[in-house]
Amino acid sequence: MIKKAKRLLIFVLFSLTIPLVSSAQETNTMYFMPRLPQMSFMNPAFQPECNFYLSLPGVSEVNLNLGNNSLTYNDVIFDSPVNDSLITFLHPQADPSNFLSQLNPSNDLFTEFSTNIFGFGFRAGPGYFTFHVKERSELNFSYPKDFMTFLLEGNQQMQGQTMDFNHFNLFTNHHLEYSLGYAGKVGDKLGFGVRLKYLNGLANLQSEEFDLQMYTSASGDSLALNTNIDMRGSVPVEVATDSLGFIEEVSDPFHSIPEEGEPPEETEPTLSDLFANPGIALDFGVSYQLTDQLEISASVTDLGFINYNKDVHNYTIHGEDIAFTGVDVSSEFDDGENNFDPAQQMADSLKEQIQFSYAENQFLHFLGPRIYVGGNYSLSDRVDLGLVSRTRFFGGEVKQSFTLSANTRPIRGVSFSASYSVMNRAYNNLGLGLGLRLGPFQVYTVSDVLSAGLWPENTRAFNLRFGLNFVFGCNREKRLLDDQPMIR
Repeated sequence: MIKKAKRLLIFVLFSLTIPLVSSAQETNTMYFMPRLPQMSFMNPAFQPECNFYLSLPGVSEVNLNLGNNSLTYNDVIFDSPVNDSLITFLHPQADPSNFLSQLNPSNDLFTEFSTNIFGFGFRAGPGYFTFHVKERSELNFSYPKDFMTFLLEGNQQMQGQTMDFNHFNLFTNHHLEYSLGYAGKVGDKLGFGVRLKYLNGLANLQSEEFDLQMYTSASGDSLALNTNIDMRGSVPVEVATDSLGFIEEVSDPFHSIPEEGEPPEETEPTLSDLFANPGIALDFGVSYQLTDQLEISASVTDLGFINYNKDVHNYTIHGEDIAFTGVDVSSEFDDGENNFDPAQQMADSLKEQIQFSYAENQFLHFLGPRIYVGGNYSLSDRVDLGLVSRTRFFGGEVKQSFTLSANTRPIRGVSFSASYSVMNRAYNNLGLGLGLRLGPFQVYTVSDVLSAGLWPENTRAFNLRFGLNFVFGCNREKRLLDDQPMIR
C-alpha cells in the first residue's frame, strides 16, 4: 500500500508539472510588435507583416510566466540582524511579524506556460489564415494569511478566537490546443479576426470549494475544526474506495504493480486518449484606424471550456465542529509489548467525525477569458506609442494590468519595444521586446518584467517569451505596390 501511494504521488505530480518544469500569460509588450506572427495570439485581427511564416516545435515559441502577488525576494531572504549573513523568514533570528505584514488576506502563487508545437500562416488576398497546435498549462495556488500566521506564531495568541483558512485554492490545468484563424479587412480602416480552437484536456486538478476554520478554546487546550472541502480533477489513475467513502487504493493504469516475482504489466496510451476530454474556445478581435496616426483595437481570447469526462475524480470532505484535544503517547514509552499506535488513534478519531464521499462525475473547466483594449499612436513611419489594458476573469476574480510602450522599427527586419507595466500589484515593471530578421530566420525575445534582472530583490513576478520563426515575403513596400493598379 505504501509503495502504491508513493507511485501515485510521483505519477500525479509528474502528470501535472511536466509542462511547468519544461519551461500562459501573453506578454503585453508584444501587443505592438507587428513584425512578430505571435502578436495575433493576443488579437486575431492583427495580420503578420510577412506573407508566410512557419513555426516548428521546440524553437518557435516558449512562453513562461511565474511569480506571486505579495512577496519579493527581500521579504523571504534578508540580512541577519545580529551577524553578517543571510537568513530566511523561518530563521530563529527573524521577526515573523515583518514577514506576515507583507501578506494579503489571500495570496497567490502562479506559473503559466505555453509552447507552439506546430504552426503556420499565409496571406490570401486581403486576408490572412493561421493554423497552430499549442501546449498550454497553468498552476495557481492561493493561501490565506491566517494559515501562515498559524504556522509561524502558533495559536497561542488566538485563544477564544477563530482562524479563517477559507482563502485556500488550488488549480492546475494542462491541455493541447488546435486552432484555425482568419484575419480580414473591411475597407481601409476596419480589421477583424476570429480564431476557433479545439481543446484536448490532458490533466486538471482544482478545489471547487475550500472552507476551513479553526477555533482555539479560551483555555488553549483544544481545537475545533469546521471543514467543507470539494476537490475535483482529471488524472489517469484508478481509485478504489471502501464502504465509507475512504480512498482504499490508487493505481496507475498504464503501469500496474504486479505481485512479487512477476514482471510489470504496461498498457500504452491509445490514440483515443489524446482526444479525450474535448473542449472548444474562441478568440475574436477588431482594429480600427481612427485617424492617420491613431489606431484602436480590442479583443477577447480564451472564451471557452473543456469537458473533462475521462479519468475524472470528485472527492468531498465535510466535518462540523471536529474536536481535537491531542493524543496520549505514554504507551510509546512503555517497555511492555503493545499494539497501540498514537497516529492511528488520531486518524481513527478524525474518521469518526468527518464525512467523506468519492464520485466520478464529469465537469466543465472554463479557461478564464482575457480582454485586451489597446491604442497605438504613430509619431512617424518608424516610431509609435502604445497603451494596452488586459483584464482576465479567473476563479471569480478579476486580474488587471496596464502596459505603456514605445515602439520603433529603425531598419528593415528590426523591431524594438520598451515598456512600463502595472501588474501583480507591482509598479516597477520595465520590459523590452526585440525582433530580428536574418534572411528567412526571425528571432525574438519579449518580457514585461525585464527589470527582474535589475532589481531581483524587489520583484514579484517574471515573464519571458522567445523563439524563432521561418518567414518569407516580408517586403512591405513591394506588397503595397503589388496592390496598386497599373498606370496606363
